[in-house]
Amino acid sequence: KIFFVSLFKKVSGFGFSSHEFKTKSSSSGSALLDLGEGSVFNFQHNPFAKIRGNVTGKKNKIIVGSGSKVDCEVTMAGDFNKLYIDEGCKVKGRIIIRGNRQKVRVFRNTTFQNVYILCQEGCDVLIGRNCMFSRDIEIRTTDAHSVVDVQTRERVNKPASVKIGNHVWVGVGSLISKGSQIPNDSIVGAYSFVNKKFTEENVLIAGTPAKIVRHGVTWNRGRKPKFTQAQLEHWKEPPSKTE
Repeated sequence: KIFFVSLFKKVSGFGFSSHEFKTKSSSSGSALLDLGEGSVFNFQHNPFAKIRGNVTGKKNKIIVGSGSKVDCEVTMAGDFNKLYIDEGCKVKGRIIIRGNRQKVRVFRNTTFQNVYILCQEGCDVLIGRNCMFSRDIEIRTTDAHSVVDVQTRERVNKPASVKIGNHVWVGVGSLISKGSQIPNDSIVGAYSFVNKKFTEENVLIAGTPAKIVRHGVTWNRGRKPKFTQAQLEHWKEPPSKTE
């Protein structure tokens, strides 16, 4: 039997948090909600997480780290899939994971203004720490449909994982396609189409398709004429034990 589950938890000093899922079975606790067949939904006592959506399959995991603010629609269909949002993140958008043994991970202190992630066909999406994503951004491991060579009848647009490094700023309206890799401490210009692997750090990538348009750059969330070296390197704190 499928039914709707709504969990409201009173947290001292923080008001209420709302967690809603449509699922086949459920059991609730202070920070843990079991979904489907052995799936785990863990907010780690987080009063700021609001996730809506559908989870079907076996032993899937959705984990939100402490202090993260999450407002997402999540669709997870398959077995042994994982969605990790580490501590200190601000994540808004939609995340779809379809298939088996796939992973979407957002490392700590990363922010999404509004991001759509499609993770399918046995691939992963990994997003580093201290990243900043604007609105209307898509990240995809697949085109969702096949482009086929007429002579060989083979599919030519094969799926591939996406990896985004630490301290990456992605501008408004960008599309990060299957197989893309964006290096640490880099920038993706607004409305860019990224469809390949970049390896050089401290670059500005822009265009359709994207290419390097400037070398030797970094970025900061602040706005002023000049920054100290310490201000530009504040994001380079030691990685956590899970990174």
